[in-house]
Amino acid sequence: MIEQQQLYDVAIVGAGFGGSLLALCLHKLGVRVVLFDTGHHPRFAIGESSTPIADMLLKNLAKRYDLPELEPLCQFGSWVKTHPDICCGLKRGFSYFFHQSHQPFTTDTLHRNELLVAASANDEHADTHWLRADVDLFFVNLVQAAGVPYFDQTQLCIHSNTDLLWELNATRLQKRTRCCANFIIDASGGGRFLQHQLNIPEHHYNFQTNSRSIFAHFADVQPWTEFLTEQGISTNDYPFNCDAAALHQVIDEGWMWQLRFRNEITSCGFTLNRHKVVSDESLPAEEEWQTILKQYPSLKKQFAQSRIVGPATGLQKTGRLQRLCSQVVGTDWAMLPNTAGFVDPLHSTGIAHTLSGVSRLAEILSCSQTEIPLLLQDYQHSIWDEFRLIDTLVAGCYQAISPDRFRAWTMLYFAAATTSEARRLENPVESSRSFLLAHDRLFQHLVANLLPAHHQHLTDEEYAKLLAKNLHPYNHVGLCDPTANNMYRYTVANKSS
Repeated sequence: MIEQQQLYDVAIVGAGFGGSLLALCLHKLGVRVVLFDTGHHPRFAIGESSTPIADMLLKNLAKRYDLPELEPLCQFGSWVKTHPDICCGLKRGFSYFFHQSHQPFTTDTLHRNELLVAASANDEHADTHWLRADVDLFFVNLVQAAGVPYFDQTQLCIHSNTDLLWELNATRLQKRTRCCANFIIDASGGGRFLQHQLNIPEHHYNFQTNSRSIFAHFADVQPWTEFLTEQGISTNDYPFNCDAAALHQVIDEGWMWQLRFRNEITSCGFTLNRHKVVSDESLPAEEEWQTILKQYPSLKKQFAQSRIVGPATGLQKTGRLQRLCSQVVGTDWAMLPNTAGFVDPLHSTGIAHTLSGVSRLAEILSCSQTEIPLLLQDYQHSIWDEFRLIDTLVAGCYQAISPDRFRAWTMLYFAAATTSEARRLENPVESSRSFLLAHDRLFQHLVANLLPAHHQHLTDEEYAKLLAKNLHPYNHVGLCDPTANNMYRYTVANKSS
């Protein structure tokens, strides 16, 4: 399996797209790297919705580390032309539909129960949903083609030896061996390898968001546009097909995501607000899923013919999603963001945040040994700030008590995203040091003070005006426009720059 006491510069644990991509980047820098994983590919995974920031990050990584085979994945048109065998989905933006319990979905000509926010001008330059089984396999195949040692189905235990190296004791297919590494990167995500191995406690940070999910991949989910047409609801004002998006069905208990892939599979999941939902969390996933669908007749109809196609074990059900490590780096180890913590899938931040972590850790490890410790500490504090910001942006949506307040609050996320995109184009080096606007203290202050829970005394109209006024320095794309009637046609920076 591995030569006895083989020495590597960096060992990476976790072969999702993040760990594999980081292995490729380090290999291009001449680093001796090895990649481990407890499972094998292809495999079911969620965290599937890309964004313009993710596309920018991936494109920059492809150029910086001479990985041209990744550039076609940066937008939908080039992806399907170059890699039709790697399944993805068309994502033109974000769409939201607001439901009332035990009532069919309705709206009006002002789209009071809808919100569509475009993230691209056309399908060719659109973002994508990543069918992770295909995408993760593609990345790990690139790792192997590059000659990077990769070992799947491997159980690891680690400890520091007298030479101040990490000793990795590996068991693969009942064969035991060991190797050494100067540095370990944990890319295991929810597996949290280093947190368990090093007994790292959870951060004392008190998340405002408190949610859990039930999810699977489905076939034969009726397209929402088809349902709306059957109900006589016009989509003529829509800036894009609302199914070609991260589609959100917002319900009293939380929300449902729907991400459509080109192979006719749809990733769907309910994310439930545990502050509101007092149901028995020990209920089987299927029973709870059906109970929620029955409360929303339009969703029940949409899923009437659906069937679960993945994972093989059926619907997956989580406990509380929120987590954050009290330590993200050490003198000779570090975690990618999705290993260090997680908030909620609401704003599709996962892929971009992971790519941001890959970019930063690759840069840090290319620096001199004297610079690395301080840079790692800066990285750790940035990760904590980023999760605090994501938490606040998500929590505000759960606090919203009406569609109007929900829509108004989401403008903060879209302002953060579009401002970040513009800044990345203007100054890629400076903006790459943090994710979204987590380094912008003025924006952090605005977000903390504008939470819906702090302004319940205001009417919906007054609250929307308050947000629009405060967001003015960050609103470069026409957000908070009452004349748009909740249909925003193009809000993204030019990704082709």
